[in-house]
Amino acid sequence: MKKKKSNLSAKRGRVGTLLMLVILLQSFGIGVSRAQSNDEPRLTVEFNETPFIDVINYIKRHTKFDFLYNNEEVQKIPAVTHSFKSVPASQVLQACLEGTEYTFRLFQNMIVIQKRQKTLEPVSVRGKVLDEKGMTLPGATVIVKGTSIGGSTNDQGMFVFSLPKMDTIYLLVSFVGMETQEVAITNFTREVVVRMKFDTKEVEEVVVTGYGNVRKTSFTGNSVTVSRDELLKVSKTNVMKALEVYDPSFRVKTNNQWGSDPNALPEMQIRGQSSIGVKDLDRNTLSKSALENNPNLPIFIMDNFETTIQKVYDMDPNRIESITILKDAAATALYGSRAANGVVVITTVAPKSGEVRVTYNMVGTISMPNLNDYNLMNARQKLEAEVASGMYDGEGEDFWIQKMRIEEYQGKLKNVREGVNTYWLAKPLRTEFNHKHSLYLEGGNEEFRYGIDLGCNNENGVMKGSYRDRIDAGFSIYYTTSKVQVSNYISYGVTKEKESPYGEFSQYTKMLPYERYKDDDGKMLRILQWSRVLDFEPYNPLYEADLGNFDKGQTNVLVENLSVNWFIKPTFWVKGELGISHSTGKREAFIDPLSVKNNLEYGDDRTNVGSLTLTNTEYTSWEGKLAISYNESINNHNINVGGGLEVKTTRRRTNTGTYKGFQSAEFSSPEFARSMPYKPSFQEVQTRLFGMFARLNYSYQDIYLLDASLRIDGSSEFGSDKRYAPFFSGGLGLNIHKYDFMEKYGFINHLKVRGSFGQTGKVNFAPYAAVPTHEIDIDEWYISGPAASLMTTRGNRDLKWEKTNKFDVGFELGLLKNLLYLEFSWYNEITNGLITDVTLPSSTGFKTYKSNMGKVENKGFEIQFRSDLLSTADWYVAVFANLAHNTNKIKKISDALKAYNDAVNEYYNQEIESLWDKDNPNLNRVMTKYEEGQSLSAKYGLKSLGIDPANGQELYVYRDGTVSYDWSATEMRNIGDEMPWGTGSFGVNLRWKNITFSTSFLYEFGGDFYNETLIDKVENAKIEEYNVDRRAMSQRWKKFGDVVMYKDIKDNTQTTDPTSRFMQRNNVLSWNSMTIGYELDREMLKRIGIENIRIEVGTNDLWRLSTVKAERGLSYPYANSVNFSVNVRF
Repeated sequence: MKKKKSNLSAKRGRVGTLLMLVILLQSFGIGVSRAQSNDEPRLTVEFNETPFIDVINYIKRHTKFDFLYNNEEVQKIPAVTHSFKSVPASQVLQACLEGTEYTFRLFQNMIVIQKRQKTLEPVSVRGKVLDEKGMTLPGATVIVKGTSIGGSTNDQGMFVFSLPKMDTIYLLVSFVGMETQEVAITNFTREVVVRMKFDTKEVEEVVVTGYGNVRKTSFTGNSVTVSRDELLKVSKTNVMKALEVYDPSFRVKTNNQWGSDPNALPEMQIRGQSSIGVKDLDRNTLSKSALENNPNLPIFIMDNFETTIQKVYDMDPNRIESITILKDAAATALYGSRAANGVVVITTVAPKSGEVRVTYNMVGTISMPNLNDYNLMNARQKLEAEVASGMYDGEGEDFWIQKMRIEEYQGKLKNVREGVNTYWLAKPLRTEFNHKHSLYLEGGNEEFRYGIDLGCNNENGVMKGSYRDRIDAGFSIYYTTSKVQVSNYISYGVTKEKESPYGEFSQYTKMLPYERYKDDDGKMLRILQWSRVLDFEPYNPLYEADLGNFDKGQTNVLVENLSVNWFIKPTFWVKGELGISHSTGKREAFIDPLSVKNNLEYGDDRTNVGSLTLTNTEYTSWEGKLAISYNESINNHNINVGGGLEVKTTRRRTNTGTYKGFQSAEFSSPEFARSMPYKPSFQEVQTRLFGMFARLNYSYQDIYLLDASLRIDGSSEFGSDKRYAPFFSGGLGLNIHKYDFMEKYGFINHLKVRGSFGQTGKVNFAPYAAVPTHEIDIDEWYISGPAASLMTTRGNRDLKWEKTNKFDVGFELGLLKNLLYLEFSWYNEITNGLITDVTLPSSTGFKTYKSNMGKVENKGFEIQFRSDLLSTADWYVAVFANLAHNTNKIKKISDALKAYNDAVNEYYNQEIESLWDKDNPNLNRVMTKYEEGQSLSAKYGLKSLGIDPANGQELYVYRDGTVSYDWSATEMRNIGDEMPWGTGSFGVNLRWKNITFSTSFLYEFGGDFYNETLIDKVENAKIEEYNVDRRAMSQRWKKFGDVVMYKDIKDNTQTTDPTSRFMQRNNVLSWNSMTIGYELDREMLKRIGIENIRIEVGTNDLWRLSTVKAERGLSYPYANSVNFSVNVRF
């Protein structure tokens, strides 16, 4: 490929002098290119009035010589007319320069064009290359500008040149992911210190895998890297929410239950769902924190150590340097048995050397409840709906019952006329101002650096009384010598959380608007107006909030991470890492003895009212890693190879005790309890993991790319006969734009194709599922010792990892200097050995046991597009968009899943014994079944033809095409899939001088949504007891011939079982974020000792458009937020 030339001596207005370069071998310096052969190449060529510069280019193309010359001087050499036949290249040059004042000298494979009789006076140029943080940079590239002469700095980041003496020499210093620095050297007696700067525009040039950094240009894996600045453009507090903007395959699932609850963990996945997870029949017991063990979650790596999703969720984005999402086998296989769901690698900010610097950041957020999805009736509308439903007709009833109905109606009407219109939704809610503060202090010199970080985050939820407050502190040190680099980070954090004493928000959506919640004296009513007709006694949820109920917890986390690098040679080093994490948690849940919850459980027995449940947890993990790495460039071969060992062990202990019988909420300590009705429970779970790994990243001429990795994992969680399993990957790539022939296609500046295949694994069951376990009977106590033990789990010694075969291909295309950039990926991932329950004969004493018997496929594509439309000193305009499509299919299921499908059918075939069964929302809920050829997110019900205009009953279509009025569970089929056809985002980033603007939108389309709001609050609305949706009175069947959506409002004798009538296409567009920022003039700030001040104002979740109108945030409402932030650096 051609080498670019530049005027070395005329730069910056200097008069050009002849540049002559002599390369001498150095013991610590930059290695120079070796002579390729003692046999000089021979040329056959004819020049006819050919400019001398073209002669040089011809020789460069047909030989391995490099040239050094002054561009202005060479332009003065006359054109050449000469022919040569099999003549050595040096003789060609000699003949072309004959008769001119110029000659040449050959030093190994370098030809220097110079004026005749010029004396060479070599001088020594010494220097050191450091990164922005003050760390030495072994392997940084240093070359003389205008040439290709150069190599890598040694293990101490040092370089040494011997050059001919001249006025000024220009060096170009580069390192992957950093801005190339041009250094002018005029004083040859002093050592040059080159400090590199992190290049935010080139952040994607380095892929952080957790097992080392790989140049993206030579990497064949599929990854997405997001910088801190990009995260902060989207969210100042929520890392997860920001990530899904930049990678369409990374999805935070909409949690319609918990909404904006600060104590609820989000559920997320990369490239679809590969495991069954929690089944719908078991979902009632799923707590908001149980998502931490979701089998579809990716793993999270922070500074090379595995961490929890809770830690990442609570993390301050200002502490993050970058986040890399690894997706395919080439990118994830080094994580072996943990990598099937993808890997999220987080790199935190390291301290910089120099004078002490202090950075303070404050984020203030105003959170406001979002009730736009609720469409409930007011007091007058609700009473009119009751009349229309026939609630007060009383036809054919006893006179006294009719009289009670009329009196009840008149009492409600009186309240309405007196202006009672209680807006219950607002009662448990608040608009809250939250604030987050962080302080970072850093300093030191090139050998020793330190950093101290402090942070506190006050996060109150929009439901009164709920909060999640965090305090964190950390201390980091970096020590560097000529051969060793040591870094250590220790942190301690305390998190306090509390649930709202107002209970679940869904209670308030049911409350009747014409009810008074206080008596005439202003005291809170315990029981609202009693319905004598229905014998219904509604409890006041606001009364509960005034009692002493509480549910709160505290978690303390200590983390210690140590890393040591030993540079045996500049290209060969050994790395050791040790990470220890210890956390303790305590949770207290107290029910006031005056609470109505006691009445529901104990009736008139007042001796056991009030309860306290204490739960204590302790979690400890430690992991160690020892790795070797070799990274060197030999001619055109770039080799990056490594291997090592890794061990990890975890232990979790949990004990729970429940105390009953409290006299008052003021005495809620355990010693005031009357009894412990159950024995305390204790559980301890331990796991151990051992892994061996090897990796290779290779490129030739930076065109031909190869990645390979192998890992062998052993785990205590698996059967004794299947303790170890291998995982592997291989990837190939081609940088087409690096070919010489691509020079004529100047508009294509980047074109890369890649592909990979490999196998990864994951764990998807309880730690002791593979081992037969016993439980000792503790209900009785014997003086002779413990009672008999019972086998509770039939182990499976052959149980092994779920293995996912991943195939991924794609290309990257950059046009017009990346004015347009497009990246495309197609993948196919098949999970084999899906761990499911296998049904056993009852004679064995067990219902099921775990086995590898399932198979699931995910395949799809991803498109990333971005364009830098304008980039000048004052203006920057960029747009981006992305799209992901995934198709999920079950290839094979176990007998236990077939039995589960039967259980779902049985569940729906329950007879409705009374009107009160309609109050059970589970009977109306659509559920997932598991059938081969269908999706894991498919929903099942009967295909509906709608409401028959003749009689108001629903018509169903059976599998064989038969039409019937009877709903049958055995005739259920796939009526819709929650997984959208496509998901993605788009946005704009603008800058004008010191003002910035960024905004992003999220979208999804093609998925289905089962609208339970239309069932619970419209068609099956329990108008007698609860408030309902305003749509409950519209599109109702009333008489023969009515073509409507819903059945007769008076038909309240049965529930609506799952039907396609309520399955709706769900297309969503949401304004995810908007941020406007301003940076104060730095020159002005320097006068008062401040380096930088940046002020930003933004908003999140401003609005949401959906084709489905349904209630969202059932147990905890969603919220909109407006935030402002101030960042000050001293």
